[in-house]
Amino acid sequence: MFTLRFVSLFLLASTSLVAASPAPVAQPEPVAVAAVEKRQSTSSIEGVLTTLQSSLSAPLGDIMSLSKGGNATDANLAPLIENVVDALNTASSSMSGLSSSRKRQSDSDIASLVAGIVTDITDALSGLLGEASSIPDLGTYLGSIDAALSQVLNGLETLLAGVLTLVADLLVDVAGLLEQLALGLTLASLGL
Repeated sequence: MFTLRFVSLFLLASTSLVAASPAPVAQPEPVAVAAVEKRQSTSSIEGVLTTLQSSLSAPLGDIMSLSKGGNATDANLAPLIENVVDALNTASSSMSGLSSSRKRQSDSDIASLVAGIVTDITDALSGLLGEASSIPDLGTYLGSIDAALSQVLNGLETLLAGVLTLVADLLVDVAGLLEQLALGLTLASLGL
């Protein structure tokens, strides 16, 4: 009888403990986040660069108009240069929040986009070289653009290692203009 009570008490206690413990909760299956992040990251990089190109369009166009018309001065260039530097800094900041990515087929597209941006900047600024006498702060302007552009390129290289080699290959013809503009940081970033 003692054994029967002991067994009953044991079973009762075991059942109470089992009933008191919560039922296991089904855990969701892990999602392949890395692959999704890489795709989003590459498209995000391209999005940042496309936005940059769009943001540069107006100020670079205005700079070209001023230089072609012979009307470039410190007073009318300063806000345009500031817009260019701001756009480059915004792109650099946006890229610093992205994760690195590796999607080989998009590297050439991104390299072409970056080469276009560098070419647009170089073309707009090269017209100012003939106006240097009426633009005493030209060296300062070029230096600020050089530093900001170099940051964008270095940020891009961090995200897509090796992509600047592709960009440099596309900019061989522009390297001379980059040198004339004294954009040494940009040249160094590109390895030209």
